[in-house]
Amino acid sequence: MTIPHYGVWVGQPTRYTAQTDEEDPKSPHIYLYFKDDFSSHKQLEAAINVKSTDKDSRLVYWFDRHFTHSITDELANLDQGFHLLSSYAHSRYRRRETADLEGLDFVRTKGLVDINAGAVLGADGDQDILDQVDPILTDAINQKATVYIFGSSYGSGIHDIHMNQGSVGYTNGIYEDGALLFLFEDGHWEAVFLAFASQKIPTNDKGEPKSDSNSLATILGQ
Repeated sequence: MTIPHYGVWVGQPTRYTAQTDEEDPKSPHIYLYFKDDFSSHKQLEAAINVKSTDKDSRLVYWFDRHFTHSITDELANLDQGFHLLSSYAHSRYRRRETADLEGLDFVRTKGLVDINAGAVLGADGDQDILDQVDPILTDAINQKATVYIFGSSYGSGIHDIHMNQGSVGYTNGIYEDGALLFLFEDGHWEAVFLAFASQKIPTNDKGEPKSDSNSLATILGQ
């Protein structure tokens, strides 16, 4: 089983709000609102989960404010709107606008994420991640950057904007990881990659943890 309606949504971020643990102690989110040129919805949302429902609820993050990767050349050519990616090229969800672009994979996409450079947030995860990600989101909004949101579309928005493999008891897939990439007017890119400390790698060809897999927390010594 893979991530449903996996793809990349291209748009322009307009504002964001953030839930606290008090507002949603189980699974708080940051909501990044954005618009595109084609949606009938005046306001679209990216629901960014910042806390796992596993026993180890901590978040792992990788930020790159000078992101460089060959994938950006392909992304820059995409029109605004939602694009199903090649993971679904032969599925019943195939659409005419499916992008000729492979999905992201933190483990398999060479040069995308340096797993060993990840940072594990502490117990106050909701505030910690907000402190870290606010400068990126605020700059992207104020400078009218283009956002490329990888995840699972649900019509009026997108979620699963984090690593989508290596979880026990949850849906997994390969080349279906979530992320936020921003293209600024001056041509530079910034990237936000998120995962949960309990997720394990390496994974098999279904995205399930292998017998010798370790959690990200263990790999990062946290």
